[in-house]
Amino acid sequence: MNSEITELRYIDLKNDICRQIYEGVYKNGEKIPSERQLAQDYEVSRITVRKALELLEAEELIVREVGNGTRVTLKNYGNHNMLDMIGVVAPSKNPFFARFIADFQKCVWEREGLMLYVEVPEHTSLEDCLYRLYSKNIRNAVVWQDDQKIDPEKLLRLRSIGMNLVFFDTDNAFPYADSVFLDNEDAVKVLLDCQKKQHQEYVYIGWDNQEISNVRKREEAFRGLHPEAEILHAPWRRDRRMSEEALKAVEEKASGMEEGLFLCGTGEIGQQTAERLLQAGFLEEGKIALAVIDDFEGSERYPVDIYNQDLRATAKRIYRQLEIQAEERSAWKAKDWQVKGKLK
Repeated sequence: MNSEITELRYIDLKNDICRQIYEGVYKNGEKIPSERQLAQDYEVSRITVRKALELLEAEELIVREVGNGTRVTLKNYGNHNMLDMIGVVAPSKNPFFARFIADFQKCVWEREGLMLYVEVPEHTSLEDCLYRLYSKNIRNAVVWQDDQKIDPEKLLRLRSIGMNLVFFDTDNAFPYADSVFLDNEDAVKVLLDCQKKQHQEYVYIGWDNQEISNVRKREEAFRGLHPEAEILHAPWRRDRRMSEEALKAVEEKASGMEEGLFLCGTGEIGQQTAERLLQAGFLEEGKIALAVIDDFEGSERYPVDIYNQDLRATAKRIYRQLEIQAEERSAWKAKDWQVKGKLK
């Protein structure tokens, strides 16, 4: 029984040092307390301290130098983690992300693993939510950033203490995580190329929050192909509801057009735009064409071209990137993967 208690104590000590590294108490290159000081602070034996430090050294999280103390060494490596449990973390769960979760869960299940979905609680950062998973021994995570901020330093600390990370639908986490996202340029180009004719006027409708990676990239892709076209911005909202002012602006723009195309940057914007244009009679008249990136509920009721993400292929690529991080370890370098979709 005593040996079991001793083992738990050195593992607890090791985990507490990892916590302090994550929280920034011990920064890269800084010394941690001596064995004697740690033994006093935690009221454990020197043998227990030594075992905890041996674990940290084996994971290359510290370097012990005779006569020079023990220093923290943060590393942007892949970690040799088992893929039996994968956490999926997001600040919210909308219909699009729910479809991704279903595909990713199936992908993990087929490989005899389990997936845990965690919605980031209000007033909690993505990184703190990821650390909570780490503290529960879940060391692989897929992150949907949405509109949350990212702290690069904390991502490095998470990776250093043993987490593998893949970000979905964004490339903002480079170089501390692999990123898998839609080929936004292909999405815009395919939707424009599938039109049966050249339109007199082109309008793009997207959110105004340019800090969201896919919001920015889709608008940039459209501007690159139609630099003269008008951009209508809807104020960003977490619930994806367009304001009445934004919908009025869409209707007013349509009423002043003889003929043209509206390209919507997301399924939620596409759905609300289609409803408004149909109510106003513009879609029935046929003078306004509508194209949307990502499907939405009830889309079959409208005359609309839709470019769908291949979420099954995306799920497989994300899982494979977690495998690569575990396999390559110190040789791992973050990569961006763009996945093409297809017309509905």
